[in-house]
Amino acid sequence: MSLLRKPAILLALALLAGCGGGQEVARVGDTAIRLRDIEVLYESDAVPAADFRQALFRVMAVEVLNQALEADFDVVLQPARIDQQLAELQAMLAESGSTVAEYLGDEYASDEMLRFNAEVLALREAALDELVVAPEVVDGLFADPVTMTTVCSKHILVATEEEAQVALDRLAAGEDFAAVAADVSLDTSSEGGDLGCVQAGALAPSFADAAVSAPIGEVTGPVASDFGFHIIVVSERSTPTREEYLADPWALLTEDNLSNIWSDWFNDRLQAADAWVDGRYGTWSPLGILAPIEEAPGE
Repeated sequence: MSLLRKPAILLALALLAGCGGGQEVARVGDTAIRLRDIEVLYESDAVPAADFRQALFRVMAVEVLNQALEADFDVVLQPARIDQQLAELQAMLAESGSTVAEYLGDEYASDEMLRFNAEVLALREAALDELVVAPEVVDGLFADPVTMTTVCSKHILVATEEEAQVALDRLAAGEDFAAVAADVSLDTSSEGGDLGCVQAGALAPSFADAAVSAPIGEVTGPVASDFGFHIIVVSERSTPTREEYLADPWALLTEDNLSNIWSDWFNDRLQAADAWVDGRYGTWSPLGILAPIEEAPGE
């Protein structure tokens, strides 16, 4: 990026505003995105061009997803749902004493940007309401036993396979599992090696694979992972039926599950989006608005 261009780039909104807030800067399907849709998100005209492109991408992405929500599920996001999310965000800010700019990590952020974030949260919730019971999503969840299986387990974690064998020999000789764990395990955060009951998908992949197949109550291992070598005992394991899942999916899905379902859907929809950006402001891509060629680094 040339030094001569930098002052103009740093005053992106101030210069663009001269074209009029009603100017169309992008389009999603038949819906125009206008300059004013970006301007309202900021308290200042002096916004870097990169921030402008990021905001433009977010506004376009939300429009893509709102259109997809209606096309896929015949659901229209209601203002009341956004208002509820906004009220929760405002209450959180009031409790923490943070400003909108501090919370969003953007010195230029306006109150309207907070509402925009509330819309994103409401959109995510509305989409997930439909996605978690969509047949293809449910099929995917139950295709891998790790995803839906809850395991209650304990472990001893050591650095080498040789150390694991020594621990196994001590257990075979009748020593108490918790005592051996307290003596040699690298995992000092779990008392006696007890990991409690968690969804297997929250565990290290190799640990999870072993935990969903290990005989209940028997010592299993050593199992290698990125953390070292585990000796595992699974005391209990359960997997809901599809009927149990469909009766209350939100109660059975972890935040990781929900994040994966949401991201798979919105990434697919962004990839397929019918989107256009005025070339003066960049080029649409599913990952973000690409800078105009004249702003490319090194020019």
